[in-house]
Amino acid sequence: MNRLLLLVLLLLGLHPEIWAQCTPTPNSGADFRAYDAATGLELPFYLCVGRPVRLRDVSGKGLNPAQIYYRQASTIVCTGFVDTVTTFTPTVPGVLVVTQNTQGAQGGTQGIIASKTYEVKSTPAPTFTLTTCTPGVVQVTVTDTNYDQYLVQVGNAAPVSAARNATVTFPAPGPYTVRVEGRYNQTGICTGTATQSFTPVPAPQRPLLRSLTVQGNAAEFQFDALQPEYQYSLQVADAAVPGGYRTVAPIAGTFRSFTLTTATLPGCYRLLLQDKCQPAVVSLASPDICSLTLTGTSPNGRNLLTWSPNEPGSYTLTRITGTTTTTLPVPAGTTQYLDTAVTCGTTYRYRLTRTAGATTSISEEISVTTTAGAAPVAPLLTATFNLRNQVELTAVVPRSPGGGQLTYLRNGQELRATTARFVRDSLVTPNLTEPLCYAARFQDACGNRSADSAPVCPVLLEARADNDEGTRIRLTWTAFRGPAASAPVSYRVITLSPTNTELSRVPVSGLTYLDLQPPQDQQAVRYRVEATGGGLPASSPSYSNVVSVARLVKVFVPTAFTPNGDGLNDVLELKGRFLDNFRFTVLDRNGQQVFQATTRTQTWDGRIGSAPPVPGAYAWRFEATDQAGKRLVQHGTVTIIK
Repeated sequence: MNRLLLLVLLLLGLHPEIWAQCTPTPNSGADFRAYDAATGLELPFYLCVGRPVRLRDVSGKGLNPAQIYYRQASTIVCTGFVDTVTTFTPTVPGVLVVTQNTQGAQGGTQGIIASKTYEVKSTPAPTFTLTTCTPGVVQVTVTDTNYDQYLVQVGNAAPVSAARNATVTFPAPGPYTVRVEGRYNQTGICTGTATQSFTPVPAPQRPLLRSLTVQGNAAEFQFDALQPEYQYSLQVADAAVPGGYRTVAPIAGTFRSFTLTTATLPGCYRLLLQDKCQPAVVSLASPDICSLTLTGTSPNGRNLLTWSPNEPGSYTLTRITGTTTTTLPVPAGTTQYLDTAVTCGTTYRYRLTRTAGATTSISEEISVTTTAGAAPVAPLLTATFNLRNQVELTAVVPRSPGGGQLTYLRNGQELRATTARFVRDSLVTPNLTEPLCYAARFQDACGNRSADSAPVCPVLLEARADNDEGTRIRLTWTAFRGPAASAPVSYRVITLSPTNTELSRVPVSGLTYLDLQPPQDQQAVRYRVEATGGGLPASSPSYSNVVSVARLVKVFVPTAFTPNGDGLNDVLELKGRFLDNFRFTVLDRNGQQVFQATTRTQTWDGRIGSAPPVPGAYAWRFEATDQAGKRLVQHGTVTIIK
């Protein structure tokens, strides 16, 4: 071998000795064949990773098996033969050269050389995806790229061919497994298999949208638990698309709520369930739920709320003021509500809720500021005296239960400005010759002022004794004027006890009354007049001032008595009327007190201590205070006659 050739071999990475020996012996008759160890089939071109191969000498020379050697490598091997084993298992895919050396020694000397080149095929488990569909259906997609053809077997059914990356739907009888086998076109021995188990899906249930809440341009949905085995989509009604509904978002089967940030408003929505494999075959939609549109204005100092659409269901309108929430009644079938219980200048928040069966639709919360409108209605004013002769005024302001300011007037002059609907006038001295009438006006929070109310004039009462003894009492009063001046008025005279207990009431006509039977045991007689009608509420009469007529206290003391035991004029006793609060004292000629009485039942028999009566003249003193607080003092003498 010349030096130039040796240099070329070294540059090519080949040892000169190997190159010189790596040539099969020509015309030697050496030959062998490869067979599949499991089936005995000859393998002329292809071997399989992991599948045992058996080699057999077919030279026909009757060689000694102990002198037939085999080696496997990527090229022909000419030396190093030490193994006579005829079975081996390929471990890696690719080109494999099997070299046979016969009649050679273990030292590596060259015998008769024969070689064959094979391609070793890999046999990995094929990859595929599995989707469990409607009960009894499974969907298989082969994603593997190693094999040329694939067979899919579902349960115990017969295997069916399937193309790579093609989704195939199969009936899914039990047992619930899918087996995929990959094969090569050149050899049917090299195959790979993979198996996956699956759980049949439950029967589909119609989904239910529980609620729809609008917040600005967004819509928030709440729904019942979904079935993760199916696919869902949120749809909005759209007459312009086939089927009448347009999908706006996919919904994961694990969701219980979803917010559509840019929603079609107003709009009617539904949740659609579909089978993952056959969406056109299995499709269930929830009932529609439509958004509510609420708007508000403030005409004439009141808030008008309007909404759409007007769908069946029960409606609830809530008003929010600060932290206070008030539910407002919404009559069925209406599409608006006029909120009159509002104050000018105040901002209120409103939200409308519609409930229909198990679904709820909630509108966006809106704000309405109550603004000025027409002048408020004049108040309805009533006036009456209480038992302390104070005038009590009550004002009712229609459509304004609170807020604003009232100005009360007495005889056209301002009495008081206050927010109170009830006031007392304590600075009144009833006098029939001077009028006493009241009115009121109302100013709302917007500064709108009403006209003055109709004037109301309570009854002014006077009473006096009609004779010296006071056994007849005459009452006179002014006419009552109520909120409705033209309405008829009825009067009753009420007699009171000193503690204001009602003793009697007498219907009367006209403006005078003569009491012919005043209480005989009551020194000061008290009266008031009750007026009804005149536009007053039936349960709220008006009363006059309370007047009192004090009749004179009278005492009768005899000028003499005869305490001699004959049963005639034996004691000194007092007689008179209204003797309720008095002291009667008898004095002797020395000015010493010999008798005292504070009740009419106490009498004097003329004795001084245990001493018998002493004839002569005695002085007496009578002191009394009547029920009107007037003091009465009388003096005189009484004589004891033997």
